[in-house]
Amino acid sequence: CFFLIEKSKIMTSTTMVQSSTRDSSNTKLPDRLVIVAGTYDGVLAGWDTIKYEKEEKNKKIDKNRKSFSQKNEERSGNSANSTTSDLLDMLNQPYLDTPDDNSYLKMNFAMAVHDGSVRSVSISSMNGTNENETKQNSNDSCNDNDSDHKESNYLIPGTLLSAGYDESLAIFNLVKQTQSGEVKTPPDLGTPTCSSFAPPHTASPAHALIGLSSGKIVLYKRRDWSVQHILNGHDGERGGVTCMAVHPTGRMALTGGRDGKIVLWDLMKGRLAYVSKVPSSKKRIKSTINHVIWSEDGKRYAYCTHEGNITARDVATGEDLLDISLSPTRANQITFIGGPEGLFLAAACDNGGLPIFAVGSIDDSEEELGARRALMAIEPVEGKLTAGDERFKCIQSIQGGTGFMVITANSGGIISLIDLEGAATMMLSNDDDDDDDVDNDVDREDDV
Repeated sequence: CFFLIEKSKIMTSTTMVQSSTRDSSNTKLPDRLVIVAGTYDGVLAGWDTIKYEKEEKNKKIDKNRKSFSQKNEERSGNSANSTTSDLLDMLNQPYLDTPDDNSYLKMNFAMAVHDGSVRSVSISSMNGTNENETKQNSNDSCNDNDSDHKESNYLIPGTLLSAGYDESLAIFNLVKQTQSGEVKTPPDLGTPTCSSFAPPHTASPAHALIGLSSGKIVLYKRRDWSVQHILNGHDGERGGVTCMAVHPTGRMALTGGRDGKIVLWDLMKGRLAYVSKVPSSKKRIKSTINHVIWSEDGKRYAYCTHEGNITARDVATGEDLLDISLSPTRANQITFIGGPEGLFLAAACDNGGLPIFAVGSIDDSEEELGARRALMAIEPVEGKLTAGDERFKCIQSIQGGTGFMVITANSGGIISLIDLEGAATMMLSNDDDDDDDVDNDVDREDDV
């Protein structure tokens, strides 16, 4: 699981536009990108486009707060699990050896946080810039006008929330590089499975939501991490909540579960608003919702199931904009990509493939012309998959640039930044002659 945030200029409370970009092989990169990944060993690793200052230089650390380095030493030193210790040594190696400062992404921390797997990570943003960003902006040749950065209001990474199998929530301050707290989930409600801040894309959101294996959703006040509501809408006996997505306005949220339900929550009133049951292709077995998402404008939502179905719908009309089956494989996560010229959906599949689909109803004329509606950007792994194969586990789009850039993570431990504009352009142009050139456009990726 992973989460990312890029620095953006605040236009409204719900709409963000990339402030500036970097050019790399015809691909426009965000000027600020933060990636945090969690592992099965309870380790959190973080990459950033700017390098953090060493925490030892900061003499004014709160005694009740632990720096990233202190947290790392404490957990690795006391842990009896040699595998976790070895993993920390491996992850910290590039950080300790001072990686190339000119590289786009730099590893800034790796630390053991949970006793057991990391189940979910989320990042909230805040206003302003820190010293590192000010230094970065002044030295970055891509920033033509430094005064624009001083006068503009920017979002920067603020709070990192990590939920673990050990039924704990770890809270970190990404500006001060310290752990600011740890909270145990309410007793007898199971383990955390998913999380989100609300509203998700505004500065200093007021709340955080945690989905649990009991089927409950806990609504926390972010100010003091006290429990404000416990919402009940999913069947805990079948594994509880599997995914959640807060609407860009923060007024409502969607959750999916192993009970075959997608639930719409009214977060303003703290109650269930609507329940949709997803039909299963197998008799006597309910569908499992693997992932649910909103489009950036909040006008569409999409979900994928463990049985291999992907559906995208228009919120206002309820019309299916996409309804397909990937069986025998499935999408573990999905994300919207695109811009004014068209909306697409990219799927991180369990067979290692990465298909993209055009989102929208198709008219008779397009059907007669054989309009292309899907394209395989990355081919699946050949043959029968085993546990060690590189299955896509996570995918998330990033704003700015072309609008077609995604971050992926696979079971082989590789995190990639990929530009899917080439594949989307092929579908928009419907030019079959470009088939041989798609790899050149799609596979522009940077592996971490």
